[in-house]
Amino acid sequence: MTQPIPKPAVFRTVFLVSGLAALFLAASPTGEATAAPGKCFGKKVNRVISGKGKTVRLAYKDVPFVSGNNIKVIGKPNSTICAGDGRQIIYAGKGNSKTDSGPGDDSIFTGKGTPLVDGGTGDDRIVLNDKSVNAKVNGGLGNDEIIGSRGHDKLYGSPTKASGGPGDRDRIDGRGGNDKIYDYGGFGNKLIGLTGSDKIYSLGNAVSHMHGGNGSDFLYSNGGKAQDGSLERLFGEQGNDRLYANQPGNKGPAYLDGGEGDDWMYGTESDDIIIYNSGIKKVYGLGGDDLFVTSARGQGTFDGGGGRDTISFAAHSPDETRSSISGVEVDLRAGKSSGFSDYRLSGIEDVIGSAFDDEIFGAPGTANDIQAGLGDDLVEAQSEDEVDGGLGQNECSGGKQANCNDDSPGRQTQSGQVDITEGGVLIVLGSLQDDDISVGYNSGSSRFEVATADGALASGLCQSADQTGNQINCPVNRNNMNGMLVFTDNGGDTVKLEDSIPAILTTTINGGTGNNTLTGGPSKDFISTTPGSAGSTLSGGGNLDLLYAVDDVTLNGGIDTDIFRVVNPCLGADLTGGDGQDAVVFAGAPGGVKADLAGGYAEWNGQGCSNGKRIGIGKDIEKLEGTDYNDWLIVGKRNPAQDGRSVLFGREGIDKFDSKNGSADTVTTGAGGRQNTVISDKKDTVVYGYGLAGH
Repeated sequence: MTQPIPKPAVFRTVFLVSGLAALFLAASPTGEATAAPGKCFGKKVNRVISGKGKTVRLAYKDVPFVSGNNIKVIGKPNSTICAGDGRQIIYAGKGNSKTDSGPGDDSIFTGKGTPLVDGGTGDDRIVLNDKSVNAKVNGGLGNDEIIGSRGHDKLYGSPTKASGGPGDRDRIDGRGGNDKIYDYGGFGNKLIGLTGSDKIYSLGNAVSHMHGGNGSDFLYSNGGKAQDGSLERLFGEQGNDRLYANQPGNKGPAYLDGGEGDDWMYGTESDDIIIYNSGIKKVYGLGGDDLFVTSARGQGTFDGGGGRDTISFAAHSPDETRSSISGVEVDLRAGKSSGFSDYRLSGIEDVIGSAFDDEIFGAPGTANDIQAGLGDDLVEAQSEDEVDGGLGQNECSGGKQANCNDDSPGRQTQSGQVDITEGGVLIVLGSLQDDDISVGYNSGSSRFEVATADGALASGLCQSADQTGNQINCPVNRNNMNGMLVFTDNGGDTVKLEDSIPAILTTTINGGTGNNTLTGGPSKDFISTTPGSAGSTLSGGGNLDLLYAVDDVTLNGGIDTDIFRVVNPCLGADLTGGDGQDAVVFAGAPGGVKADLAGGYAEWNGQGCSNGKRIGIGKDIEKLEGTDYNDWLIVGKRNPAQDGRSVLFGREGIDKFDSKNGSADTVTTGAGGRQNTVISDKKDTVVYGYGLAGH
């Protein structure tokens, strides 16, 4: 399914408004201005400002041309300003201002209104006023930084015919509103939607990192690989996102990670890497030999499409409440798998198992490659299959070639174990005792470094730094890594991800039972324990993290937007959001919930908590997402600790919403539409149905 891309004419209008770039080129073979042009955005230039190191305040009727270095220009409302050589600092006036900063490394700050900004060539910094409305910005060539407003902005990095390469690296931050963000050239661009329902395009020769942020976002890509081997990366993050890496003009593979939410992801015709850790997702690899990496959580459909596709369960950790085995069951014959949840599988040829006890069944008529991984596994292969049982006391049958390793030692429960799977997932397993584990990345040596207090067994690519096994080094390029699992099992464990962990990595930390202290890093962390872990403290790091409340635990979101998953509101857990727009998600709960942001609690709807242990919701949490049943979601009086407006989302069921508090909030009812009860203020945004959060 190929989604339409915007017509380049939308982009060209930014250039055609001024035509200034053409005047520069006509004046000099190098494209530098040698004299002031006659017009600026169609208006006659009536003032020339030159020199260096001075501040100029414009009059209302001034249409200036600025040429010089370190000149600060302060415009009046509806200002029209053009510039040439040198570095200028331009404060455009409020209203319908127009600014073309020309060549040079310039800084442009707009007033509130509807500004139009053309950065020209050079490394520019363009900052929109928070109260801008329908602003348009073209960064032009160069390493530009563009910071959007709270309104609906159109923000362009490089022009449509820009070349690829390291000399044109943009950072575009849409901030609030439903933004449209475009980039067509350069390696290492960072395109961030942040809040709102954003559309982000990395097309042409661009190789970017795209971040949807909060809201239901749409990311469009034609893939690509930078000179350092890093792929175009699409991160949906929070919300029900659509990731389309199948746009025309394919430039290579892509890396897709939907994040939290019910997402759809489409790969390229090349060899993609697609990450799936939670939510109800539809994943399409399309062409190429794709790799799907999953924790076996959520409910999903995987369609490998053409090519030879692999699904890896290396990020899975045991769900002791659901299955008789600690690993996953994968049945390629029936096209399904089960771990924490069930998946439907189509067009999947190869399997990488988990680090635990798996059961894997090959499909007749297909030559499957089955790597069971660590753990004591059961593999039933077909005649053309190739099997590697991995370390563990395995049982294998059938297969063209089998290396069952049935006599090899199983998991080292008296000490830890560290390994890297073929699919690029770092595995760190603790012991049955109290573990103290930290994981970092040494960029100078290109290796992960795992420190344990009591030693661990190194296997695969990993090696002990000394005979104690207290530090294990795993040499690997960060761009070749597709995830990390840290599982500490029983005991009172301490796990810390160091600040050196790559931010692009998705990690899973599961402390198991016991009183644990688990701390994420700058990566996108999924942090949980298992039942029997009361008293544990789980803390996110500096990225969008997902924390699970499965017992009477304390969850701290950290400094970015975080999500708390709760399927039983009567466990007594305490949730603190921290900075960012944080959410409590009850999807998957077996009944409806009543949750109150201002009241700071959640319980079963109509039943309360018979044990008296309601979930505690911190005053700095902004969003509630309901269940598939009948919920009652309440905003109440806003708290100063909250960032942005409060949001209620009902999902399924016939729900009751109360957002009447005098503040501007957002309610999306989900299923049932107007059958739901909504008590709101006139200034609230109410969507009956799913709206942009639709499946």
